Amino acid sequence: MKPLIRQLPVLLLVTLTGNSTAADDSLEIDDPWIAEAPPVSKVLAAYMEIANKTDQDRKAIAMQCEVFERVEFHRSTEKDGVARMERLDVLEVDANSELELKPGGYHIMLFNPERRLQAGDRTACSMEFDNGALLQFELVVRRASHEDHTHHNH
Repeated sequence: MKPLIRQLPVLLLVTLTGNSTAADDSLEIDDPWIAEAPPVSKVLAAYMEIANKTDQDRKAIAMQCEVFERVEFHRSTEKDGVARMERLDVLEVDANSELELKPGGYHIMLFNPERRLQAGDRTACSMEFDNGALLQFELVVRRASHEDHTHHNH
């Protein structure tokens, strides 16, 4: 069964701090942000740090953001001087560790925004994990550097 967390009314509980809330305190999202994109862009990239404070590996299995039509997990790699982007079904967060989503590595692709997002804007999101935890947080739009855009030319 494919997870479906399209029901966004639960996102009314989101705090304005940018930190996450969860079903328990064993998973945490820190510093979630979106790189600001040109006005005509239909694809944006999101970054954050996901902490797993348990003795068991965890997997992020789905994500939803209120302003975007679709969200996907991705990883950028470079081999023999050629950059590639791979779509991932899940984001694996090892036990007692953190997974850093950053330009040029693991990241989240956000497709078809309902409106243009500019630096300072926020959008409510939720991330579902294999243990049933649902983390709710806000992505904050930041001005992107040139490097942020070079990995996401879709």
